Amino acid sequence: MTSSGRLPRGGHIRPAPKTVCQSRYYIIRIMQFPDDVSAYLRAIDQWAIQPMPELTTNDDFMTLGMELMNHAQYLLLIGISLAPSQMQAENGVARRRAIVLGHLVRIHKLYDALRYHTANKERDICHIFTRLIVETSSKAQYLMKAKNSSFRSFVLTSYRPEKEMLEDLRQKAATRPLLPIERRMVASIMRSLKEDRVSLKALKASKHRELDGKTFRQMLSDIGDDSGYVYGFGMGSHWIHGDWFDLRCNHLEKIHGKYRALWGHGTPDPRGVGPATIICLSCVLQYIKWNRSDPGRVVLPTIRSLLETAHRLDAEHEISLR
Repeated sequence: MTSSGRLPRGGHIRPAPKTVCQSRYYIIRIMQFPDDVSAYLRAIDQWAIQPMPELTTNDDFMTLGMELMNHAQYLLLIGISLAPSQMQAENGVARRRAIVLGHLVRIHKLYDALRYHTANKERDICHIFTRLIVETSSKAQYLMKAKNSSFRSFVLTSYRPEKEMLEDLRQKAATRPLLPIERRMVASIMRSLKEDRVSLKALKASKHRELDGKTFRQMLSDIGDDSGYVYGFGMGSHWIHGDWFDLRCNHLEKIHGKYRALWGHGTPDPRGVGPATIICLSCVLQYIKWNRSDPGRVVLPTIRSLLETAHRLDAEHEISLR
């Protein structure tokens, strides 16, 4: 889809990545959308402005929440796939923009997985994907405000495990011939470094283990979200790392002072749906502005309208808990 919001010639497009274009640096898959995008957007607009029904039970809230997630998933796909020009839509983007684009595509996939596990009533699994969404969206926002040096840092620090592997294999090679699998590992790493134009000298000289040498708390502070570390990233670490808090809440039950396996998942509620949806829609809004890919304001108003609905659902559920 181009910046004017016009559909490609013929006006018929499908929801699967069919076209593959070779750019200067990467192969970019151009997403092809469902028929009559404008009609979908109007339908979402109409749904979003409707008064909320009476919501009393968790099922009431989650029925509306799942509808919200379905609409949000579609808007994420559309918003991420917009291009500011026909040339970019056909040829793809260079690495700097590809890094941001890749974060947005990752958000789309994580949100889709969250939607799936929410529908299956698997609350503990939902927590994991929500935490991953927080991390990915925060990095995307940071990079959209970053300088060129940050993108070089992003690529270089991504090779931290490979750097350690090469050093370990170098030490092994000094005492014995490398095994076939070890030689293949070295060759694979070297191919990747060459493709990304990262020299061994630069890799060895790199001292930073994190993007721009900053902790995640510092990155959140840079994007104006100081409280996000404790309430989003930090709390979410329970579910990622499986600490005692996670085990006690989701995987064990205490009966008469003893613990047993808890095989159930727990039922999600809007406290998971609302914030995750708000994070994703807010991030794609920022991406569209950063990418200047909707100057005709074809998609932006609909995303904002659905974002307001997500906030309303979140507020209504908070009231119900008082």
